[in-house]
Amino acid sequence: MLSTARRYAAQMLPNGVSSAVVDDVYSALTSPTAHYRHDALERIAQHARTHVPFYRRLPGQGFESLPVVTKPMMVADRSQFFDRRADPDRLTTRFSSGTSGISYVSYFDADRISHHRAEMVAVHRYLGADPFATVVHGTSWLDVSARTKLAFCLQGKKMYTGESDERSIRTIAKWLRRRRGTIIVALCSYLDALFEGFREFDIVFDEGVIGAVLGIGEPATSSLKQLVSTHAGVSLFMRYSNTENGIFGISNGALTRYTLNTSTFHFEILQLDSDEPVRPGEIGRIVVTDLHNRASPYLRYDTGDLGRFAFDENGAANPAILQELRGRKRDFPIGGTAEAPRRLLYMEILEPVDRMPDIRQFQLRQNDFGKFTWVLNAPRSVEIEARLRKLLDESVGDIVSCEFSYDCEELIVGFGKRQHFINEMPDPELYFRSGSLR
Repeated sequence: MLSTARRYAAQMLPNGVSSAVVDDVYSALTSPTAHYRHDALERIAQHARTHVPFYRRLPGQGFESLPVVTKPMMVADRSQFFDRRADPDRLTTRFSSGTSGISYVSYFDADRISHHRAEMVAVHRYLGADPFATVVHGTSWLDVSARTKLAFCLQGKKMYTGESDERSIRTIAKWLRRRRGTIIVALCSYLDALFEGFREFDIVFDEGVIGAVLGIGEPATSSLKQLVSTHAGVSLFMRYSNTENGIFGISNGALTRYTLNTSTFHFEILQLDSDEPVRPGEIGRIVVTDLHNRASPYLRYDTGDLGRFAFDENGAANPAILQELRGRKRDFPIGGTAEAPRRLLYMEILEPVDRMPDIRQFQLRQNDFGKFTWVLNAPRSVEIEARLRKLLDESVGDIVSCEFSYDCEELIVGFGKRQHFINEMPDPELYFRSGSLR
Protein backbone atom coordinates (compact mmCIF):
# COMPACT_ATOMS: atom_id res chain seq x y z
CA MET A 1 0.00 0.00 0.00
CA LEU A 2 1.33 3.44 -0.91
CA SER A 3 2.19 5.76 1.96
CA THR A 4 0.10 8.92 2.39
CA ALA A 5 2.94 11.08 1.06
CA ARG A 6 3.42 8.89 -2.02
CA ARG A 7 -0.31 8.75 -2.72
CA TYR A 8 -0.43 12.55 -2.43
CA ALA A 9 2.44 12.88 -4.91
CA ALA A 10 1.00 10.29 -7.27
CA GLN A 11 -2.52 11.68 -7.59
CA MET A 12 -3.65 14.70 -9.56
CA LEU A 13 -4.83 17.47 -7.28
CA PRO A 14 -8.55 18.24 -7.71
CA ASN A 15 -10.09 21.33 -9.28
CA GLY A 16 -6.85 22.94 -10.41
CA VAL A 17 -5.34 23.06 -6.91
CA SER A 18 -1.72 24.20 -6.93
CA SER A 19 0.80 21.83 -5.35
CA ALA A 20 2.94 24.89 -4.55
CA VAL A 21 0.10 26.33 -2.44
CA VAL A 22 -0.37 22.99 -0.70
CA ASP A 23 3.34 22.89 0.12
CA ASP A 24 3.30 26.50 1.36
CA VAL A 25 0.36 25.90 3.73
CA TYR A 26 1.81 22.58 4.91
CA SER A 27 5.16 24.26 5.61
CA ALA A 28 3.45 26.98 7.66
CA LEU A 29 1.69 24.35 9.79
CA THR A 30 4.75 22.15 10.32
CA SER A 31 7.24 24.99 10.93
CA PRO A 32 5.30 27.64 12.87
CA THR A 33 7.86 30.41 13.25
CA ALA A 34 7.09 34.08 13.70
CA HIS A 35 7.51 35.93 10.42
CA TYR A 36 6.01 39.06 8.94
CA ARG A 37 4.74 38.68 5.36
CA HIS A 38 5.31 42.30 4.51
CA ASP A 39 5.15 41.92 0.72
CA ALA A 40 1.90 39.91 0.82
CA LEU A 41 0.29 42.41 3.19
CA GLU A 42 1.30 45.35 1.04
CA ARG A 43 0.01 43.65 -2.12
CA ILE A 44 -3.45 42.95 -0.72
CA ALA A 45 -3.61 46.42 0.85
CA GLN A 46 -2.64 48.06 -2.45
CA HIS A 47 -5.25 45.99 -4.26
CA ALA A 48 -7.95 47.10 -1.82
CA ARG A 49 -6.91 50.76 -1.91
CA THR A 50 -7.07 50.65 -5.72
CA HIS A 51 -10.24 48.62 -6.35
CA VAL A 52 -12.47 48.45 -3.23
CA PRO A 53 -14.64 51.53 -2.50
CA PHE A 54 -14.30 51.44 1.30
CA TYR A 55 -10.50 51.40 1.12
CA ARG A 56 -10.20 53.81 -1.82
CA ARG A 57 -11.53 56.61 0.41
CA LEU A 58 -9.08 56.03 3.27
CA PRO A 59 -6.14 58.32 3.90
CA GLY A 60 -2.59 57.02 4.22
CA GLN A 61 -0.80 54.28 2.34
CA GLY A 62 -0.03 50.59 2.72
CA PHE A 63 -1.23 48.09 5.28
CA GLU A 64 -0.15 49.71 8.54
CA SER A 65 -2.57 52.63 8.32
CA LEU A 66 -5.66 50.51 7.62
CA PRO A 67 -8.44 50.50 10.25
CA VAL A 68 -9.83 47.43 11.97
CA VAL A 69 -13.19 46.41 10.44
CA THR A 70 -16.00 44.42 11.99
CA LYS A 71 -18.92 42.40 10.68
CA PRO A 72 -21.49 45.11 11.59
CA MET A 73 -19.45 47.63 9.56
CA MET A 74 -19.43 45.36 6.53
CA VAL A 75 -23.12 44.49 6.79
CA ALA A 76 -24.08 48.17 6.99
CA ASP A 77 -23.13 48.59 3.32
CA ARG A 78 -21.79 45.34 1.90
CA SER A 79 -21.30 46.83 -1.59
CA GLN A 80 -18.47 49.02 -0.29
CA PHE A 81 -16.34 45.95 0.43
CA PHE A 82 -16.36 44.34 -3.03
CA ASP A 83 -13.76 44.79 -5.70
CA ARG A 84 -15.70 47.18 -7.95
CA ARG A 85 -14.87 44.97 -10.96
CA ALA A 86 -16.40 41.86 -9.37
CA ASP A 87 -19.95 40.65 -9.94
CA PRO A 88 -21.23 39.32 -6.57
CA ASP A 89 -23.74 37.09 -8.40
CA ARG A 90 -20.84 35.21 -10.00
CA LEU A 91 -18.91 34.65 -6.77
CA THR A 92 -19.04 31.57 -4.54
CA THR A 93 -20.96 32.31 -1.36
CA ARG A 94 -21.29 30.92 2.16
CA PHE A 95 -24.15 31.80 4.47
CA SER A 96 -23.93 32.02 8.24
CA SER A 97 -26.34 33.18 10.91
CA GLY A 98 -23.14 33.89 12.79
CA THR A 99 -22.35 34.22 16.47
CA SER A 100 -23.10 37.94 16.41
CA GLY A 101 -26.81 37.61 15.71
CA ILE A 102 -26.17 39.01 12.23
CA SER A 103 -27.05 37.01 9.13
CA TYR A 104 -24.11 37.22 6.81
CA VAL A 105 -23.02 36.11 3.33
CA SER A 106 -19.33 35.70 2.52
CA TYR A 107 -18.03 35.93 -1.06
CA PHE A 108 -15.04 34.22 -2.70
CA ASP A 109 -13.61 34.36 -6.20
CA ALA A 110 -12.37 31.28 -8.06
CA ASP A 111 -8.73 31.82 -7.03
CA ARG A 112 -9.67 32.01 -3.34
CA ILE A 113 -11.73 28.82 -3.60
CA SER A 114 -8.79 27.02 -5.25
CA HIS A 115 -6.57 28.25 -2.45
CA HIS A 116 -9.05 26.96 0.12
CA ARG A 117 -9.04 23.53 -1.51
CA ALA A 118 -5.26 23.53 -1.33
CA GLU A 119 -5.52 24.40 2.36
CA MET A 120 -7.78 21.39 2.91
CA VAL A 121 -5.26 19.07 1.24
CA ALA A 122 -2.44 20.55 3.33
CA VAL A 123 -4.42 20.21 6.56
CA HIS A 124 -5.16 16.53 5.87
CA ARG A 125 -1.46 15.94 5.25
CA TYR A 126 -0.70 17.72 8.52
CA LEU A 127 -3.12 15.39 10.31
CA GLY A 128 -1.24 12.43 8.87
CA ALA A 129 -4.27 11.44 6.81
CA ASP A 130 -4.85 10.76 3.14
CA PRO A 131 -5.89 14.12 1.58
CA PHE A 132 -8.32 12.24 -0.66
CA ALA A 133 -9.90 10.02 2.00
CA THR A 134 -13.61 9.58 2.59
CA VAL A 135 -15.13 11.71 5.36
CA VAL A 136 -17.65 11.25 8.16
CA HIS A 137 -19.10 14.68 8.91
CA GLY A 138 -20.96 15.06 12.21
CA THR A 139 -23.36 17.93 12.86
CA SER A 140 -27.07 18.51 13.23
CA TRP A 141 -27.90 18.75 9.49
CA LEU A 142 -31.23 20.34 10.37
CA ASP A 143 -31.39 22.54 7.29
CA VAL A 144 -29.69 20.28 4.73
CA SER A 145 -31.64 19.69 1.52
CA ALA A 146 -32.01 16.31 -0.17
CA ARG A 147 -29.85 17.62 -3.01
CA THR A 148 -27.03 18.53 -0.62
CA LYS A 149 -27.26 15.14 1.07
CA LEU A 150 -26.95 13.43 -2.30
CA ALA A 151 -23.97 15.62 -3.21
CA PHE A 152 -22.26 14.65 0.03
CA CYS A 153 -22.81 10.96 -0.69
CA LEU A 154 -21.37 11.34 -4.20
CA GLN A 155 -18.33 13.07 -2.69
CA GLY A 156 -17.67 10.06 -0.46
CA LYS A 157 -18.97 11.72 2.71
CA LYS A 158 -21.23 10.19 5.35
CA MET A 159 -23.40 12.37 7.55
CA TYR A 160 -23.58 11.60 11.25
CA THR A 161 -26.32 13.36 13.21
CA GLY A 162 -25.64 12.22 16.77
CA GLU A 163 -27.41 8.84 16.80
CA SER A 164 -26.36 6.76 19.80
CA ASP A 165 -28.43 3.58 19.49
CA GLU A 166 -26.52 0.34 18.93
CA ARG A 167 -27.76 -0.24 15.39
CA SER A 168 -26.65 3.22 14.22
CA ILE A 169 -23.26 3.00 15.91
CA ARG A 170 -22.53 -0.44 14.46
CA THR A 171 -23.66 0.72 11.01
CA ILE A 172 -21.13 3.55 11.12
CA ALA A 173 -18.42 1.19 12.36
CA LYS A 174 -19.16 -1.17 9.43
CA TRP A 175 -19.02 1.75 6.98
CA LEU A 176 -15.65 2.85 8.40
CA ARG A 177 -14.12 -0.60 8.17
CA ARG A 178 -14.95 -0.75 4.47
CA ARG A 179 -13.09 2.53 3.79
CA ARG A 180 -9.66 2.57 5.39
CA GLY A 181 -8.20 5.94 6.27
CA THR A 182 -11.52 7.77 6.70
CA ILE A 183 -11.35 11.21 8.31
CA ILE A 184 -13.97 12.00 10.97
CA VAL A 185 -14.79 15.74 11.18
CA ALA A 186 -17.47 16.73 13.66
CA LEU A 187 -18.67 19.12 16.30
CA CYS A 188 -17.13 17.94 19.55
CA SER A 189 -20.46 17.02 21.12
CA TYR A 190 -21.12 14.74 18.13
CA LEU A 191 -17.67 13.20 18.50
CA ASP A 192 -18.53 12.54 22.13
CA ALA A 193 -21.76 10.80 21.13
CA LEU A 194 -20.04 8.71 18.44
CA PHE A 195 -17.02 7.62 20.46
CA GLU A 196 -19.06 7.01 23.58
CA GLY A 197 -21.09 4.67 21.38
CA PHE A 198 -17.90 2.90 20.33
CA ARG A 199 -16.94 2.58 24.01
CA GLU A 200 -20.36 1.32 25.10
CA PHE A 201 -20.48 -1.37 22.41
CA ASP A 202 -16.79 -2.25 22.72
CA ILE A 203 -15.85 -1.19 19.19
CA VAL A 204 -12.13 -0.70 18.56
CA PHE A 205 -10.70 -0.14 15.08
CA ASP A 206 -7.54 -1.67 13.68
CA GLU A 207 -4.69 0.69 12.85
CA GLY A 208 -5.34 2.64 9.66
CA VAL A 209 -9.12 2.28 9.57
CA ILE A 210 -9.60 5.82 10.89
CA GLY A 211 -7.06 8.19 9.35
CA ALA A 212 -7.75 11.24 11.54
CA VAL A 213 -10.30 12.74 13.93
CA LEU A 214 -10.87 16.50 13.79
CA GLY A 215 -13.04 18.39 16.28
CA ILE A 216 -14.66 21.65 15.24
CA GLY A 217 -16.86 24.42 16.58
CA GLU A 218 -17.04 23.45 20.26
CA PRO A 219 -14.60 22.83 23.12
CA ALA A 220 -13.22 19.33 23.57
CA THR A 221 -12.62 17.50 26.84
CA SER A 222 -9.60 15.45 27.87
CA SER A 223 -11.91 12.44 28.16
CA LEU A 224 -12.87 12.77 24.48
CA LYS A 225 -9.19 12.93 23.61
CA GLN A 226 -8.68 9.63 25.47
CA LEU A 227 -11.72 7.99 23.83
CA VAL A 228 -10.40 8.88 20.37
CA SER A 229 -6.95 7.51 21.19
CA THR A 230 -8.35 4.26 22.64
CA HIS A 231 -10.94 3.42 19.98
CA ALA A 232 -9.50 5.01 16.82
CA GLY A 233 -5.79 4.72 17.53
CA VAL A 234 -5.15 8.34 16.46
CA SER A 235 -4.82 11.71 18.17
CA LEU A 236 -7.67 14.18 18.45
CA PHE A 237 -6.97 17.39 16.55
CA MET A 238 -8.97 20.60 16.79
CA ARG A 239 -9.70 23.12 14.02
CA TYR A 240 -10.04 26.89 14.44
CA SER A 241 -11.98 28.47 11.57
CA ASN A 242 -14.88 30.72 10.65
CA THR A 243 -17.33 30.98 7.77
CA GLU A 244 -16.06 34.32 6.49
CA ASN A 245 -12.45 33.31 6.05
CA GLY A 246 -11.74 29.60 6.31
CA ILE A 247 -9.21 27.57 8.27
CA PHE A 248 -7.20 29.66 10.69
CA GLY A 249 -5.33 26.88 12.47
CA ILE A 250 -5.09 23.32 13.73
CA SER A 251 -4.25 22.12 17.23
CA ASN A 252 -0.84 20.53 17.56
CA GLY A 253 -1.58 18.10 20.38
CA ALA A 254 -3.02 20.37 23.05
CA LEU A 255 -6.77 20.96 22.88
CA THR A 256 -6.61 24.77 22.98
CA ARG A 257 -3.21 25.50 21.40
CA TYR A 258 -3.32 26.07 17.64
CA THR A 259 -0.69 26.22 14.92
CA LEU A 260 -1.86 29.07 12.70
CA ASN A 261 -2.16 29.10 8.92
CA THR A 262 0.21 32.02 8.34
CA SER A 263 0.53 31.11 4.67
CA THR A 264 -3.02 32.36 4.13
CA PHE A 265 -3.62 34.82 6.97
CA HIS A 266 -1.83 37.51 8.93
CA PHE A 267 -2.81 37.50 12.61
CA GLU A 268 -2.85 40.28 15.18
CA ILE A 269 -4.03 40.34 18.79
CA LEU A 270 -5.25 43.76 19.82
CA GLN A 271 -6.38 45.28 23.09
CA LEU A 272 -10.01 44.89 24.13
CA ASP A 273 -10.70 48.62 24.13
CA SER A 274 -8.36 49.91 21.42
CA ASP A 275 -6.68 48.90 18.18
CA GLU A 276 -3.24 48.78 19.78
CA PRO A 277 -1.38 45.46 20.10
CA VAL A 278 -1.55 43.72 23.48
CA ARG A 279 1.57 43.19 25.54
CA PRO A 280 3.15 39.74 25.07
CA GLY A 281 1.17 37.10 26.94
CA GLU A 282 -2.04 39.13 27.25
CA ILE A 283 -5.48 38.10 26.03
CA GLY A 284 -6.87 40.28 23.27
CA ARG A 285 -9.08 40.45 20.19
CA ILE A 286 -8.01 38.20 17.33
CA VAL A 287 -7.80 40.26 14.12
CA VAL A 288 -7.01 38.59 10.79
CA THR A 289 -6.10 39.65 7.28
CA ASP A 290 -6.86 37.25 4.44
CA LEU A 291 -3.90 37.53 2.06
CA HIS A 292 -5.76 36.05 -0.92
CA ASN A 293 -9.44 37.08 -1.07
CA ARG A 294 -9.37 39.88 -3.65
CA ALA A 295 -13.04 39.88 -4.66
CA SER A 296 -14.12 40.77 -1.13
CA PRO A 297 -11.02 41.58 0.95
CA TYR A 298 -10.92 40.98 4.70
CA LEU A 299 -8.24 43.32 5.93
CA ARG A 300 -7.68 43.65 9.69
CA TYR A 301 -11.00 41.88 10.30
CA ASP A 302 -12.07 41.52 13.93
CA THR A 303 -13.18 37.88 14.23
CA GLY A 304 -14.95 38.45 17.55
CA ASP A 305 -12.71 35.79 19.14
CA LEU A 306 -10.32 36.36 22.03
CA GLY A 307 -6.94 34.70 22.47
CA ARG A 308 -3.23 35.10 23.08
CA PHE A 309 -0.06 34.20 21.22
CA ALA A 310 2.55 31.73 22.43
CA PHE A 311 6.10 32.78 23.30
CA ASP A 312 9.22 31.88 21.36
CA GLU A 313 12.58 30.93 22.92
CA ASN A 314 13.46 34.61 23.35
CA GLY A 315 10.31 35.44 25.31
CA ALA A 316 8.71 37.28 22.41
CA ALA A 317 5.17 36.61 21.15
CA ASN A 318 5.01 34.11 18.29
CA PRO A 319 2.11 35.06 15.98
CA ALA A 320 2.31 31.66 14.31
CA ILE A 321 0.97 29.86 17.41
CA LEU A 322 -2.22 30.65 19.31
CA GLN A 323 -1.53 29.54 22.87
CA GLU A 324 -5.12 30.01 23.99
CA LEU A 325 -8.44 30.52 22.25
CA ARG A 326 -10.79 31.93 24.84
CA GLY A 327 -14.30 30.49 24.98
CA ARG A 328 -13.47 27.09 23.44
CA LYS A 329 -12.20 25.41 26.57
CA ARG A 330 -14.93 24.77 29.11
CA ASP A 331 -18.36 25.96 28.03
CA PHE A 332 -20.38 22.93 26.99
CA PRO A 333 -23.75 21.66 28.26
CA ILE A 334 -23.98 18.56 30.48
CA GLY A 335 -26.94 16.27 31.07
CA GLY A 336 -27.50 13.40 33.45
CA THR A 337 -26.11 13.57 36.98
CA ALA A 338 -22.75 14.07 38.66
CA GLU A 339 -22.45 10.29 38.97
CA ALA A 340 -23.48 9.64 35.35
CA PRO A 341 -22.82 12.77 33.28
CA ARG A 342 -23.33 12.97 29.55
CA ARG A 343 -22.28 15.66 27.16
CA LEU A 344 -25.24 17.12 25.29
CA LEU A 345 -25.52 17.83 21.58
CA TYR A 346 -24.91 21.56 21.72
CA MET A 347 -26.27 22.45 18.28
CA GLU A 348 -29.36 20.28 18.77
CA ILE A 349 -30.34 22.64 21.59
CA LEU A 350 -29.32 25.96 20.07
CA GLU A 351 -30.03 25.73 16.34
CA PRO A 352 -33.84 25.59 16.79
CA VAL A 353 -33.63 28.81 18.81
CA ASP A 354 -31.74 30.51 15.97
CA ARG A 355 -34.80 29.92 13.79
CA MET A 356 -37.22 31.65 16.19
CA PRO A 357 -37.68 35.09 14.56
CA ASP A 358 -38.86 36.90 17.71
CA ILE A 359 -35.58 36.14 19.52
CA ARG A 360 -33.01 38.70 18.37
CA GLN A 361 -30.22 37.29 20.54
CA PHE A 362 -30.05 34.69 23.25
CA GLN A 363 -27.77 32.95 25.68
CA LEU A 364 -28.32 29.72 27.57
CA ARG A 365 -26.56 29.37 30.93
CA GLN A 366 -26.24 26.14 32.86
CA ASN A 367 -26.23 26.77 36.60
CA ASP A 368 -26.00 23.10 37.70
CA PHE A 369 -27.23 19.67 36.64
CA GLY A 370 -30.77 20.18 35.32
CA LYS A 371 -30.73 23.92 36.11
CA PHE A 372 -30.71 26.43 33.25
CA THR A 373 -31.32 30.13 32.64
CA TRP A 374 -32.25 31.63 29.27
CA VAL A 375 -31.10 35.23 28.78
CA LEU A 376 -33.13 36.70 25.94
CA ASN A 377 -33.09 39.79 23.79
CA ALA A 378 -36.72 39.35 22.80
CA PRO A 379 -40.22 40.54 23.68
CA ARG A 380 -41.50 39.01 26.90
CA SER A 381 -43.66 36.10 25.86
CA VAL A 382 -45.29 33.20 27.66
CA GLU A 383 -45.33 31.33 24.34
CA ILE A 384 -41.57 31.76 23.77
CA GLU A 385 -40.80 30.63 27.31
CA ALA A 386 -43.00 27.56 26.90
CA ARG A 387 -41.22 26.62 23.66
CA LEU A 388 -37.78 27.00 25.24
CA ARG A 389 -38.79 24.92 28.28
CA LYS A 390 -40.08 22.20 25.95
CA LEU A 391 -36.83 22.30 23.96
CA LEU A 392 -34.78 21.66 27.11
CA ASP A 393 -37.17 18.93 28.26
CA GLU A 394 -36.79 17.13 24.93
CA SER A 395 -33.02 17.66 24.52
CA VAL A 396 -31.80 17.43 28.12
CA GLY A 397 -34.48 15.80 30.25
CA ASP A 398 -34.53 15.80 34.07
CA ILE A 399 -34.97 19.59 34.14
CA VAL A 400 -34.95 20.85 37.72
CA SER A 401 -35.42 24.53 36.87
CA CYS A 402 -35.64 26.70 33.76
CA GLU A 403 -35.51 30.43 34.45
CA PHE A 404 -35.75 33.42 32.11
CA SER A 405 -34.27 36.90 32.11
CA TYR A 406 -34.44 39.61 29.47
CA ASP A 407 -31.35 41.63 28.67
CA CYS A 408 -29.73 43.04 25.56
CA GLU A 409 -26.52 44.29 27.16
CA GLU A 410 -24.89 41.12 28.55
CA LEU A 411 -25.11 39.14 25.32
CA ILE A 412 -22.51 41.14 23.40
CA VAL A 413 -18.85 40.16 23.69
CA GLY A 414 -16.10 42.28 22.13
CA PHE A 415 -17.05 43.58 18.68
CA GLY A 416 -20.47 42.03 18.29
CA LYS A 417 -19.77 38.38 19.05
CA ARG A 418 -21.80 36.51 21.59
CA GLN A 419 -21.50 33.20 23.37
CA HIS A 420 -24.61 31.11 22.86
CA PHE A 421 -23.85 28.97 25.87
CA ILE A 422 -22.08 29.52 29.19
CA ASN A 423 -21.57 26.80 31.77
CA GLU A 424 -21.48 28.37 35.23
CA MET A 425 -20.59 25.11 37.00
CA PRO A 426 -17.12 25.46 38.61
CA ASP A 427 -15.33 22.85 36.47
CA PRO A 428 -17.57 20.95 34.02
CA GLU A 429 -14.74 18.81 32.71
CA LEU A 430 -14.06 17.48 36.22
CA TYR A 431 -17.08 15.18 35.89
CA PHE A 432 -15.59 13.64 32.74
CA ARG A 433 -12.06 13.37 34.04
CA SER A 434 -13.25 11.44 37.08
CA GLY A 435 -14.75 8.58 35.10
CA SER A 436 -15.99 7.34 31.77
CA LEU A 437 -18.66 9.21 29.87
CA ARG A 438 -22.12 7.72 30.16
